[in-house]
Amino acid sequence: MRRPVKRSQKKKRFFLLMLAVLLLTAPGCWRGRELNARSFVTAVAFDLPTEEGADPDEFLLSIQVPIPAKMAGEGGDQGGDGKPFVVYGTTTKMVTTGIRQLQRQLDRELFFGHTHLILFNVEVAKAIGVDRLLDYFKRDYRVQRRARIAVIDGEAREILKLEPPISQTPAAYIENLLSGQSASGINYISDFGRFLVEQGDVGFDPVLPRVSKGKETALTGGGAVIKNGKFVGWLENNETRALNILLNQKIVSIYEVKCPLHPQEEIVVRTTGFGSRYRLNNQNGRTVMQIRVGGQFETVEFTDQHGPLATIQDDLEKTVSAAVRAEIEQVIQKAQELGADILGVGRRLQALKHDLWQAMDWEREFPAFPIEVEVDMEWTMTVRRFGG
Repeated sequence: MRRPVKRSQKKKRFFLLMLAVLLLTAPGCWRGRELNARSFVTAVAFDLPTEEGADPDEFLLSIQVPIPAKMAGEGGDQGGDGKPFVVYGTTTKMVTTGIRQLQRQLDRELFFGHTHLILFNVEVAKAIGVDRLLDYFKRDYRVQRRARIAVIDGEAREILKLEPPISQTPAAYIENLLSGQSASGINYISDFGRFLVEQGDVGFDPVLPRVSKGKETALTGGGAVIKNGKFVGWLENNETRALNILLNQKIVSIYEVKCPLHPQEEIVVRTTGFGSRYRLNNQNGRTVMQIRVGGQFETVEFTDQHGPLATIQDDLEKTVSAAVRAEIEQVIQKAQELGADILGVGRRLQALKHDLWQAMDWEREFPAFPIEVEVDMEWTMTVRRFGG
């Protein structure tokens, strides 16, 4: 007599059968490529063509590809003029077409899964637009959203050719400069993913970091304002620092201010702990955005004797607060002159007073929208020196 199969055994057989089916139908790595069959693109750059009579819809697409043997310290003649990387370029109207044209120069498949730097020359960002050129990379799931993107005040292709003083490739060098480890409040820290989020946020216009080519190195600091996908203007270093404060980026920075007791002398202070709060108020029948900024600072360096402490404290706090407020008012004025809401005022207006937001033409009304700023900086007095 045949014994009945237990229920637990039936479940086990069913599970094993389904596992076998999954293993047989899973694609695995069969469609993958061996590492030595790929060329890893570490950086991409966009410029306008330099030839006379070039098509206004065309752009110059450049890519940076490391040379594995030279990256590993091995010798050998593999091109690149002794550099551990090589830069290829082509003129095209579409990124996809340009990649196919570049592929014809290489015996390995171009792979963008390790691309961590995308650069735009300011003229191509103004004429064709950042959004238009990023469309291909938005759709390629392999492109990391942590990739750094920046607008170049000069030729983007030349940045890819730099020989960095420490890093092995320009891509790694620029990526480090544009990261938080640069410890500079004048840099706007962003990446591909953040840009996509900010661009899709109603009532907010994104900013990208600014990079320029120095004599032998790259220079960072400042920002590029992007509106409707295109470049519309620069933010200077102090304006970018003020924007970071308004957006609560938790920066640490240095200010030089006049001594309250000795105006001919200067005091260097280190600011930290910034926090910004936005509030909508009605004043005389109109809606006003009030921004209150707080923070701390410590004295770092003096050019002469300063003191006594009881006399200088209140005045120094007012002096530092005034310096921070002046920069913030400057970036607010710049944003309204450009008609680009990089401050996120519209975003807050939409959230707090949605009925008013719907009745407004924000593109037209933002340049004249009233914004007031109050700054209160506290001296932590961690470094002191007293004079007579």
